[in-house]
Amino acid sequence: MKNTLFFTLFILGSVCLVSLYFLYHYYTGPIQKQSYKFCNSTNDTINIAYIGDSWAFLHKDHSCQIDKILEDSLCLPFKIFSYGLSGLTSRDIYESIFENEDFKQFLQKRNYKFCFISAGINDTNMKMDTSYYKKSMDYIIQIMLENHIRPMILEIPDYDIISTYYRYRLCKKLFLRFSSWITDSPIDCKQLFRETLDDLIIEKGYMDNVSIIRYRSWNKDKANDWNSLYKEDRMHLNAKGYAVLDSAIATTITIHLNNYIKKLLQSELKISNPTNRKIHN
Repeated sequence: MKNTLFFTLFILGSVCLVSLYFLYHYYTGPIQKQSYKFCNSTNDTINIAYIGDSWAFLHKDHSCQIDKILEDSLCLPFKIFSYGLSGLTSRDIYESIFENEDFKQFLQKRNYKFCFISAGINDTNMKMDTSYYKKSMDYIIQIMLENHIRPMILEIPDYDIISTYYRYRLCKKLFLRFSSWITDSPIDCKQLFRETLDDLIIEKGYMDNVSIIRYRSWNKDKANDWNSLYKEDRMHLNAKGYAVLDSAIATTITIHLNNYIKKLLQSELKISNPTNRKIHN
């Protein structure tokens, strides 16, 4: 009898410890890894990477307008390349940069000047903690900046997070409710993640080095956008949605490059016409 009781308590204790370890690992952000060098070859084409979750994965299947818009407005050669894995959270994306060989080869194959990052949508859908997202995005930004790539972050779009939740089976709904309780976040937590990204950019001083594609710049009409820009699931973009998003990305890159060129010209003018030049008799 005592042996049976002891064995039962041992099993229950083991199950509790394993469950606690699983929960801790599941809700904890990534551990920062040692950075590595991406491709640094030189060519005339300005390469843009589009990486992340299913939005990046599906992007390659659409006729994208980024190249054409940029080439027409700036008269420079551009090329965009997409690589994504469906279902990835922000932590998964950061870890895949190091652990997924195809992902690593994608980043090391070309010299990218810009990297558009679609991350955090699954974080909101799975009700992860905002600190999980914040730490993951910080580490992704850091490795891009270390490789002289300008990160362009997709602010959490206005996808229909409520209907996405109600499409799940009961067990998944219960788990998401549990996650909401653990992370103290509502079912519609999109705005919390947007504010968290803003906090990160300010706290780390990334304002001049990172671009954010604001959801209101392309996805501001909510219900109408769900019908016109999204697929039937109201979570993933259709062809028109990608065309609108691509236009917003191209506009952001154009503004950045125009500002960069202006600064270079101003710097050259200061060098050629210094205001503090001494006059000798």
